[in-house]
Amino acid sequence: MLFYAVSPVPPFTPLYVSPAFERFGLPLEDWRNDPDIWVKVLHPDDREWVFRQTDDSTESGEEVEYEYRMIDTAGQVHWIRDRGCLVRDKEGHVLYREGVMFDVTERKRTKEALRISEERFRTLFENASDIIYVHDLQGKYLSMNRAAERIFGYTREEALELSMAQIVAPEHLKLAKEKLAEKLQRSAKQTAYELDCVRKDGSRLTLEVNSSVIEENGSPVAVQGIARDVTERKFADEAMRESENKYRDLFENANDLIYTHDLQGNFTSLNRAGERITGYARDEALAMNITEVVAPGSLANAREMSARKLNEDVATTYEIDIIAKDGRTVSLELSTRLIYEKGVPVGVQGIGRDVTERRRQNLLLKESELRYRQLGEGIFHQVWTAGPDGRIDYVNGRTTEYFDRPSAGLIGEEWRSVVHPDDLSECLHRWDRSIKTGEFFETEFRLRRHDGVYRWHKVRANCGRDEDGRIVKWFGTNTDIDDQKQSESRLNYVAKHDPLTDLPNRAEFMRQLKMAIDRAETNPMARFAVLFLDLDRFKVINDSLGHLVGDELLRQIANRLLKHVRPGDVVARLGGDEFTILLNRTGDVSDVVQVAERVQKNLTKPFQIDSYEVFTSASIGIIVSDEIMRRPEDFLRDADSAMYRAKEAGKARYEIFDREMHARNMNQLQLETDLRHAIEREEFELLYQPIVDLSTGAVDEFEALVRWRHPKNGLTGPDDFVGAAEESGLIIPLGNWIIGEACRQLAAWQKNSDRKLSISVNLSAKQLMHPSLLAQVRAALAETRLSPGQLKIEVTESTVMEHSEKSMSVLSELSKLGISLSTDDFGTGYSSLSYLRRFPFNRLKIDRSFIDEMGNNDKSAAIVKTILMLGQNLGIEVVAEGIETEQQLATLTVLGCRFGQGYLFSRPIDESYAEELLRSGLPPRLGTPLSPATPVQELIEVQ
Repeated sequence: MLFYAVSPVPPFTPLYVSPAFERFGLPLEDWRNDPDIWVKVLHPDDREWVFRQTDDSTESGEEVEYEYRMIDTAGQVHWIRDRGCLVRDKEGHVLYREGVMFDVTERKRTKEALRISEERFRTLFENASDIIYVHDLQGKYLSMNRAAERIFGYTREEALELSMAQIVAPEHLKLAKEKLAEKLQRSAKQTAYELDCVRKDGSRLTLEVNSSVIEENGSPVAVQGIARDVTERKFADEAMRESENKYRDLFENANDLIYTHDLQGNFTSLNRAGERITGYARDEALAMNITEVVAPGSLANAREMSARKLNEDVATTYEIDIIAKDGRTVSLELSTRLIYEKGVPVGVQGIGRDVTERRRQNLLLKESELRYRQLGEGIFHQVWTAGPDGRIDYVNGRTTEYFDRPSAGLIGEEWRSVVHPDDLSECLHRWDRSIKTGEFFETEFRLRRHDGVYRWHKVRANCGRDEDGRIVKWFGTNTDIDDQKQSESRLNYVAKHDPLTDLPNRAEFMRQLKMAIDRAETNPMARFAVLFLDLDRFKVINDSLGHLVGDELLRQIANRLLKHVRPGDVVARLGGDEFTILLNRTGDVSDVVQVAERVQKNLTKPFQIDSYEVFTSASIGIIVSDEIMRRPEDFLRDADSAMYRAKEAGKARYEIFDREMHARNMNQLQLETDLRHAIEREEFELLYQPIVDLSTGAVDEFEALVRWRHPKNGLTGPDDFVGAAEESGLIIPLGNWIIGEACRQLAAWQKNSDRKLSISVNLSAKQLMHPSLLAQVRAALAETRLSPGQLKIEVTESTVMEHSEKSMSVLSELSKLGISLSTDDFGTGYSSLSYLRRFPFNRLKIDRSFIDEMGNNDKSAAIVKTILMLGQNLGIEVVAEGIETEQQLATLTVLGCRFGQGYLFSRPIDESYAEELLRSGLPPRLGTPLSPATPVQELIEVQ
């Protein structure tokens, strides 16, 4: 305490000062004799306002109390609290000013240190990678750090409006409440557990939570906790996370193996994690020596580290392998230190983390240098601080290790030398803006590691402020995210490209097509075209030469396609042998056609693959953009339709999509839909055309012909729907129904006839190739109890020869069953003698086109005669189709044709008229219709 009396007017010359004033380094004589003493000792920044307030106090007569700084002769600054007042005489005149001073320097320093400490705590709170939060006893959040905002996706304001029940996943809410109850009921001081939560975007994450109760006056008022996002680790360390909830103190709660041993290596303690990792019970371990656990290959390293520890007395971290009780090899990352008693080392304490899985991953990712540590095991980030001007004034040891530079080579502005030149400008711009505004600094750029490799880092920094809000410090961290960046880049590339050809895949092509559509919508000149390519005969190449040759062919085709497009165009592989080309900013249709022709010409050149010379071609569908903009899927669909039209027209050609083609496609789609409903609603029916014995006029056989009773179009012939049924695969259920219905009707007629009747059914190519055909035929015969010879199956020459090997196998099985086989439309297809020799046909059916021309074309008559002679010589029945005139009948009879069918005898009729025909026979004259009442079906049979 210092007392003084001074003149009431500036410069307030001292009249008296107490001896304690000598603490400022000036003798009392100077204080009493130097009128300007206050000017010398007051801090320059405080002098003016101290004099002014003292003057104001003199004028007002009020006491004054303030704090200011004084400088002693050694230059040391002292904070002084000054309380002064005026002394007056009896008349009220001011005699002098007196007061008392207190040196409050220590209090000021303590307060400033506390402020800086709080600022550092706040910075650590905000910059922590883990979520730090506080919520009340009802679960409503009171505070949380930036990590919570980043991880959950809520802004802080949004988060503080939420409660625990809105964040925690519904199935884990009970667990969270139980843990809260444990803390409130004092059964647990703190709790550690895992639970699933829901982010703002609805995605789930798993948190590892450690929380405790905040008390006030001995009563709980809130809960504080730290939560770590362990979603990615969730499956790898599930056992470790589950065990954390079982332990209550630091030693037992650790997931890592914690142990101690004496200087001879005898274990003196082991936690539960150690029991779990080693497989030894605690009692077993305490009777063992460390050499009994360490793997032989790691013993030398362990002994070297122990000796080094004893000699250098420094903490050591290294990896060793141990042998668990069950014989497993477990890799541990050990951190050890000496244990002292009265200054003498008596043992070793170690913490071992099971890194078996991590070591395996490190072998796969050799460049990965990331290490994840628990909060209390130290910070592995690069940590730095900077002054208000942004100049770095401190970097931690990990930073100097990373760059292999002394701290002097990084502080100030030296750090700029390790930033990638391409990133420096943007980095400095963002940093300068944060320095000026105090905004949170967060950005990503590349830093050059000590080995010269540039690696991506995420850099974050937060400013610290003084009581007046001025920035006094920047606190920052750098995190190496290069491995994550590379993984994201690799995954992004793989997701967009075909692994075989390295071309863009369907998803990437559709994205590029969408961009082209968007450009065309805003710029009419930005026209584009889509080419859809499908290789011709690729399946033959694949099946004959093998998939390796097929794959190489696809790769070489991809390379050729790339050479015939411009840099801005896109070549993609959709899958299989389908490729697409997007021609951006193309001209008119003729320009696109030139590209298609050039591609086709180039693909016809031979491909040299291993020792094979492979030839192929492509069918191309083209669609050119116009004023009607559609979705990417629509363009691809229309190009695909044009490609199929090219294949139907003979392959190795191109077709350009037009609106009429779209209309045909829509009609085809509607037809397929109607066919599906027709099968479900049983809208099909069979008509029957008799096959007549021309020598006797007898009818013992019919050909079953399918018709569709369409709800809108009426009775529809097969030429209007069989093609669509073939293409859509509906011919299989339809054909199965035809076989079953024909057999059922024949069985019904057979019950009323003493003659052996039969029925012919036509098979399509898909039916013949379908694996269920034999089972369908057997089932129909078994259900109707017909003999196999009563069912006759007709197939065309083209159907058989296009799939000769498979056809041979199926027809042979049908023949073994006793089924009679007919080749339909004979003379219009292959008509080779080897064909008749190889396949087990019992009957030939002469195509109606030859019968029609017999009277007008001698060649047709000769062909019919030849076929009849061929059948006679081979012992094969011959049936003439399409007999419509008596002259045709007479000619065939003369030529020795035994069987025939056609409108001369009867049009296709329903089952009731067919039954009457079986009962009554044909009219006396073969050309006479069945009866005046017989309805005429004005339809032409199309096989």
